[in-house]
Amino acid sequence: MFEPKSKKAVLLADAALFVAAMFWGSGFGVTNWLLKFMSPLWLLSVRFMLSAGILALIFRSRLPLLSRRDVFLGFLLGSLLASTFIAHIFGLLFTTPGKQSFIAGSNVVMVPFIYALIYRKMPSLIATAGAFLTTAGLLIMAFTPGMSFNFGDYLSLLLAFGCALHVLFVGNLSRKMDPIALTVVQITAASLILTVLALFLEPLPPFGKVPSKAWLGILYVAVFVTVIPFLIQTVAQRYSPEIHAAVLLSLESPSGYMFAYLIGEELINFQVILGGMVVFAGVVLTELEAFLTKKFHHSSHEDAMTLCDINGSRDR
Repeated sequence: MFEPKSKKAVLLADAALFVAAMFWGSGFGVTNWLLKFMSPLWLLSVRFMLSAGILALIFRSRLPLLSRRDVFLGFLLGSLLASTFIAHIFGLLFTTPGKQSFIAGSNVVMVPFIYALIYRKMPSLIATAGAFLTTAGLLIMAFTPGMSFNFGDYLSLLLAFGCALHVLFVGNLSRKMDPIALTVVQITAASLILTVLALFLEPLPPFGKVPSKAWLGILYVAVFVTVIPFLIQTVAQRYSPEIHAAVLLSLESPSGYMFAYLIGEELINFQVILGGMVVFAGVVLTELEAFLTKKFHHSSHEDAMTLCDINGSRDR
């Protein structure tokens, strides 16, 4: 086990978050394509039920170690996750995968301010500068003359805010409880919420008429866009500072654009390349924090105000 404040632990965790961002980026275009075969809430319900089943099957031995408070907090995290995915899936009905991936990436600049409000202190200047530089790159990539926001873009902005909150909450909780068990609980909670909403708000889809290629797509987003990246994120954020996590995870935006381009849903040009270079500069600046400071400190100090105290008495 790595020391949470060591440079090696942070750099390895950040590398893992980069991998998670690549997986998430691939999900924008695939999800947009899957909406041709299934309604939004039912698509999310099936995806998360399948993901929750996989996680519970693999990691069921970890669940008895959780206290009732752990389960409650994990359920709250899952509720936030469900809300962000509702904004994600309905946003895709009105905007393009590439555009949504960029707007969602704006969560990176929200994290330092929300962090300051929660912990009553600003994160490091280097990490904050990296977050702003990354956001500038995303704006360069997304900007088009005369561009305007539609309803789907506003939903994508809500998605960005939810992602920022999720990064902060995962960072806090992953250091206080088993991160793998936390992943199981939050994904299960999200699946329950999404299924209930689907039952009440959308008609039952004709599952038998969904083509096999669509089921393969659903299996892909369940495993490679849900199970694997959420496990990576929750474990990695035990060691990676929140701003690092936000910057690294924002790479899902350019990767989402690239995947959308590869499947023919977006075009690539010099502006996209330039913006990508600025994003990369922001990532490099953030990662340099571990080398530019004499003693690297975790951005979530133990003496900071925590969202909740779950180190004390445990309700078994």
